[in-house]
Formats: sequence, structure tokens, C-alpha cells
Amino acid sequence: MPIIDDYKKIGFSKGLISLWFGKIFLDFGSNIFVLFFPILLYTHFKSYNLMIAYFVLGSSLYFFAAPLGAKVMNAIGIKKSILLSNVFRIPYFVALYKFPEDPLLYAAIAAISVTFMRSTFWLPFQTDSAKFSSKKNRGKQFGVIFSISSALAIVAPIIGGFILDTWDFRVLTMVSLAVSLVSTIPFYFLPETKEEVSWSYRETFKYFFHPFNRRMVAAYMSDGAVGVIGGVFWPLFIFFIFDEKYKALGLVSGGVLLVGMLLRLVLGGLLDKFKKVRLVKIGTILNSTAWLLKAAVVTTFHVFAVSIYHTLVMIVLRTSLDTLVYEKAADRGHYIDEYTLIKEMAIHMGRVLILLLVACLLVFLPMQVTFILASVATLFIILLR
Repeated sequence: MPIIDDYKKIGFSKGLISLWFGKIFLDFGSNIFVLFFPILLYTHFKSYNLMIAYFVLGSSLYFFAAPLGAKVMNAIGIKKSILLSNVFRIPYFVALYKFPEDPLLYAAIAAISVTFMRSTFWLPFQTDSAKFSSKKNRGKQFGVIFSISSALAIVAPIIGGFILDTWDFRVLTMVSLAVSLVSTIPFYFLPETKEEVSWSYRETFKYFFHPFNRRMVAAYMSDGAVGVIGGVFWPLFIFFIFDEKYKALGLVSGGVLLVGMLLRLVLGGLLDKFKKVRLVKIGTILNSTAWLLKAAVVTTFHVFAVSIYHTLVMIVLRTSLDTLVYEKAADRGHYIDEYTLIKEMAIHMGRVLILLLVACLLVFLPMQVTFILASVATLFIILLR
């Protein structure tokens, strides 16, 4: 078969295999937990605003700490920075384990811990992903990688829902931590690479707000805004629709992911034959319609049907967008890490701004308004070119 023959010629580098093998463990550990995390916050705080405040705090801290994380990467190197980020996962999950004892205190500790974790992980990870991937076969490489990650993501929420129905959030956090820490093994075998951010802390913000980067920053801010709506409010919304049953939420989420897995593999090959920018444009428009449909959901059947459509749409958008991101980063050559730094800061600034707007709107309007906001915000991703 032509598709199979194409994938035999992909040629994964040792660095890309080690890097993404570790990332897949991180994703699996995260996916066991992350779907249910907004529910943990809301059920303890009993307040949208306090739940939102946690995510605003985490993204705000990261926005200002990311340039400092770049300095850490400069000092100790990419590999050691990635390994260091795993150390910060321990206080993060321990804080969430103890969260019910004092929600405000341990939420603050978790937000600080996740800031250290993000600051030492995402910049070196994204930099090495661009360096180790093949320019010629990047679409197919990430198509395979994302499909493997998606296959595990099918099982993860089902496991998470089972743990919550059988035990509680404390057990869930410890299982997530244990799986996440396994990623240390493949990360240990990463080849050493050297890349330095040349900007000072002050220069980073100067370039972030520079008119030259305005389109890129706006596109990634939009991506961050849509991502936080999908990661926080959609799981909480369908949790209510499913009568607060964790296992049902996990099963539906896993089933929806299963539907789109094969299509992602096919799309990965197409990405190397068609312009990524065009696919991103198509994906953003379809993604916008999916969010509008989510705003109209009222039954469990609607959840499943709309989620399947949105999953297929997200495969078009995310696979093409993520591949385009790595291409753009790789094309920057020596400035690969500076580009990635601006991107990370923009994503989290977008999260902060949309969450502050949501906090105001939820005083007067139902949660579905967040999906309408996501529908509008996703269209601005087209600015990336």
C-alpha cells in the first residue's frame, strides 16, 4: 500500500524517538488526570471564579517566568533542563494529593510548582522537537507520534474515570505522578544539544510586543484561549450533563478519541504534500463551527455526536498546526528557541485574557458562552503564516 510504503521511509532520529517516547509517558500520565482536574477544583471551591483564578495564576506566573526558564536552559543545557522539569512534578502532584485539606493553600503551591515545571520543560522540548525532526518528513513523523499518543489517550480517561469511581482523587494524582516520572528514563538517553536564548529578560518582552511579531503573537494567543476553554469548561460542562459520573465521562472521552485515530495517520502523510497554512485555515473554520455546535448541546447523545465531529476537525487543525509550528521554529535556525519562547508566552497570555473575560461573563450568562468565545477566538489562528 502506498501509505504504508511512505511511512517506512520516515526515518526517525534517535533524538526524536527518545524525546517523544518520554513525552508520550508524560501525556499518558497527564491524560489520566487532566480531564478531571477542573472538576476537582470546582467541586472543592464551589465557585467558577476561584477555579478560574487558579488557571489565571498559573498562566500569569509562567508568562513572566518563561524567560527565566530560558536562562536556566542556557546554563545547564536542554537535556538537563528537561530532566529538571520532572523533579518539579513531585511537589505539583503532592500538592494536589493534599488539596482537599486546604484547597487555597495547596492550589497556590500547585500553581507555583507547575510554573517551574513548564519553565524548564516546554522551551527545551519544543526546541529539540524542531531540531530532531526531519524537514522533508515532518508531517508523517508527527502524524505517527500524535497517533501513538492518541491511542494511549483513549485508554487514559477511562482509567481515570475508573480510579475516581473506585477510589478518589488522591489515588488518581499518585498514579498520574508515577506514570509521568517513568518519562525520566527515555529523557535520560536524549543526545546532548546546545541552543541558547540570546535575549535578556527585558529584551524578551520587547520582542514579544514588537510589531514584527504581532500576527504570530495574536495567533498563538488565540490558540491558548481556545485550548483553555476546551481543557477547563468543556469537561466540566459534560460532567454535569452526565450526572456527575466520572466513569461515563472517561468512557465517552476515550470513545471519541478512538474514532479519529486512523484519520490522523492518513493526514500526517498528506501534510507533506499540501501546504500546512491552507490546512490550518480549513481547520480553524471547521473548528469554529464545532464550538458553535457545542454551545447547542443539551443531551448525552449531542455530546457524543458533536465530540466526534470536533475530534475529526481538531485532527485537521492540530496535526497541521503543530507540524507548521515545528517547521516555523526550525526555519528560524539559530533563533529557534527565541521563536519558541515567544510562542509559549503568547499561548499563556491568551489563556489569561480569555479567562478574565469568562469570569466576567459567567456572572450573567451560562457556561455555553465560553464555547461561543472559543468559536470566535479560533478564527484568529489563521493569522499564523
